[in-house]
Amino acid sequence: MSKPLLQRNTNILLVWLPIILLLSSGVFYYILKKHTHHAEEKYLLLKQQNVWNGFITTSGAIEKHIAGEYKIEESSATNRTILNSTRDTTIFYAAEGKKLPFKFLARQYQWNSRPYIVTTYISSTETNHLIIKVFISEAIILLILLITIVVLNRKSSVWLWHPFLLSINATEKFDIIRNNNLQLSEKTGTIEFDQLNNTINKLVKNVKRAYNSQKQFVENASHEIQTPLAIIRAKLELLINQPNIQEKEASLLGDIANATNRLSEMNKTLLLLAKIENNQFPEIANVSINNVINEITRDCIEYIDSCPLITSNIENEITVAANLSLIEILINNLVNNAIVHNNDKKKIIITIEGSKLEIKNTGDPLLVNPETLFERFRKSTYQKQTTGLGLALIKQICQLYGYNIEYSYKNNWHTVQIYF
Repeated sequence: MSKPLLQRNTNILLVWLPIILLLSSGVFYYILKKHTHHAEEKYLLLKQQNVWNGFITTSGAIEKHIAGEYKIEESSATNRTILNSTRDTTIFYAAEGKKLPFKFLARQYQWNSRPYIVTTYISSTETNHLIIKVFISEAIILLILLITIVVLNRKSSVWLWHPFLLSINATEKFDIIRNNNLQLSEKTGTIEFDQLNNTINKLVKNVKRAYNSQKQFVENASHEIQTPLAIIRAKLELLINQPNIQEKEASLLGDIANATNRLSEMNKTLLLLAKIENNQFPEIANVSINNVINEITRDCIEYIDSCPLITSNIENEITVAANLSLIEILINNLVNNAIVHNNDKKKIIITIEGSKLEIKNTGDPLLVNPETLFERFRKSTYQKQTTGLGLALIKQICQLYGYNIEYSYKNNWHTVQIYF
């Protein structure tokens, strides 16, 4: 599952930084313990020297034992392993009512040809408290550092990636059909983003050049075809009106005339598509969808033989800012499509609810994939005489004004919905 780059970067920091900080805390604790142990050894050794010097200076007249400080014994060590190394022990304090931890160091000395063992003590409690306080302070510092790194990373990432997000937003809004311009800044302050914007600008120029060439070709071809079509239609009328024409010849001429009419209708539709793509319908006005539907359905009922039964369920008024001609073409194609692709039941239901226009008609299932229904020259084989451009024209107008169009088929009903 894809996630935003900033979120992924933050997640990586939140996963790895705590691990690194924990490992660093362990190393810090180990080093701190080693240093405190070394300091304890030095302190015990210094106390050893001070006690022994005091013992010699006073000729042995000092106190031989002070609990928790030192102890001087006149004897030889029977176990050499306890000498010259720092060890742990506990000493009972009556005032505290408990045993307290200490560290001690025992060394053997000679004075007046007699052996002495001097043992010095230091409390482990304060040392442990110091280690805990230092470690807690270090943990707080690392936690603050972690939070600071994450926050600064998010803030800096938003600032650093701002030019990229601007380019993405501008690219998303670019619509080649509406022929709007897209010129991204090539001075963002970041070399990689400059290269990206430069590449996108070049790509857009090439795409627009190819797209305009294709539109120009379609428009020119449609214009050029009109003249020979008019000549063919005129010649056919002359041939059909010739005297003594045979029935077989008349049938052939009728087929040619039908094919010519289809070709002329296709040419007009392609020319209209090219004009829409070129945005040649700039006039905008407030258009009542209800009025357009009423006029078109009334004309269909009056002028189309065996017109299906058209039922209207209108709950509210829909008014859009658009070109009146295009809205009329949109509604007219929808209604004609429902009429042409109907079956023997011959029913059409037109519903307006909220901002939705719904046109339903009875009919046989499609023989093509519904996902390709709005593509050019896609049509069901039930109707051989259609051009396959009616729904493509509907989709083109919807794209021009940003309307959403949906198609479905259920229980022998074709349904087209447009959300204005």
